[in-house]
Amino acid sequence: MDDYKAVMPLPWKRKWGIHYLYQPAFIQQGGIFSVEMLDRETINSFIVLIKHHFRFAELTLNYGNVSILPGLLKLRTNYILSLQRNYEELYKNYLPSFTKSLRRIRKFGLIYEKSEKYKNIIALYKKQYGQKLPFVAGDYKHFEKICSFLLTKKMLHARIAYNGDKKLLAAVILLCDGKRLYNIISCITEEGKKVEANYFLYDGIIREFAGAPYLLDLEGSDVKGIAGFYKKFNPELQPYPFIKFNNLPPIIKLLKK
Repeated sequence: MDDYKAVMPLPWKRKWGIHYLYQPAFIQQGGIFSVEMLDRETINSFIVLIKHHFRFAELTLNYGNVSILPGLLKLRTNYILSLQRNYEELYKNYLPSFTKSLRRIRKFGLIYEKSEKYKNIIALYKKQYGQKLPFVAGDYKHFEKICSFLLTKKMLHARIAYNGDKKLLAAVILLCDGKRLYNIISCITEEGKKVEANYFLYDGIIREFAGAPYLLDLEGSDVKGIAGFYKKFNPELQPYPFIKFNNLPPIIKLLKK
């Protein structure tokens, strides 16, 4: 719109000669990006236009696009936490169940550490969750390339938690654009679950970046257990839209309900 005043990237594929829109791996929010807040009419004009070019779509917009007509979307859950306060204030804001777990964890002597071994973390994530996700091998390779580039720009922060035996218990990959720390990958081992190593790890991240001009973008989730964990930081809810439309030929339409 108006020579890049507003832009909507369209990630597309083609199958059976039909072009369709899909949600790329490792990207939570897409949609319309603009230099100014957009009104409902403008946002809907983008959606109307893409329907002229694509018969099917399953993709997310971003939190700034929530004014789209209600019938076209479903809101998904995301949480953000401002890190601009000092750690003591952020700690006081945790839910009691979180601080209780942190006190219990102290006896395990866990260690929080920076890491550049993002490939190991990606491999662990793939091993643990690969079967549950619609990703293909190429998605992980592409993500590794992005991580390699961002590491050279100091826009990637990998953090790990391990025990006194140097056994990895939990790991996170955060990507940073100067405004947000995006919680792209988070994984925990079975042994890590027993000692709640993810509590220790995220508290370490919050402690490390407290006072910085960042939002910790927790990247969801609509999964009840994951959402419940993130709520313990007492973050702010910032939902984003998911849209789906299906104007495929009748026979194919039945296959994509």
